[in-house]
Amino acid sequence: MKIKPDDQWRWYFDPEHNRVMLDLANGMVFRSRFPAKMLTDYAITMQGMSFSVDDAALYYAFEEHSRHVNMAPALSAELALNGVVAFRFMKPQMPKSWYFSNFALVQKPEQGEIVQLRLQDNSTGALFMVTEVGDNASQCLLAQQKLELSDRVMTFCDPIKVMNDRIAPYIQRTQTSIFDRAM
Repeated sequence: MKIKPDDQWRWYFDPEHNRVMLDLANGMVFRSRFPAKMLTDYAITMQGMSFSVDDAALYYAFEEHSRHVNMAPALSAELALNGVVAFRFMKPQMPKSWYFSNFALVQKPEQGEIVQLRLQDNSTGALFMVTEVGDNASQCLLAQQKLELSDRVMTFCDPIKVMNDRIAPYIQRTQTSIFDRAM
């Protein structure tokens, strides 16, 4: 599914689903992954707001970066739209860096960049998309099907904030990706 932002798109909060929704104006509605408890009061009270030029620019930036992981178009669109929701409507989170190992070379990631985080036991690396860059920590969304942490399982598009010293650039491999298969 290749979607193209449109000036008819409208954000709204759906209390029945407890999620921010995006009416794509063609009979399709996108439902974000984040429950109301993770959203700002503004997101929960909005009645209908246009998908702005800034939203479209952010969507295209996120979608462009997701191409670096050979992701199916529908998943790329879902990750990009959830990235816009996370950037615009999520409450600030505290970092949960303890799950991941430090990297010796620390550089601030770029918004939308696909990055790697390595679990503390060094056995597993995971792909994330950076949705919001901070001086010391950045908000990321899981950019793979799932990741088993010590006390929970993250699924596609789940958010986590981590210190920038845990983030490493993603080096694209030539192998086929798990994103080529349907979830």
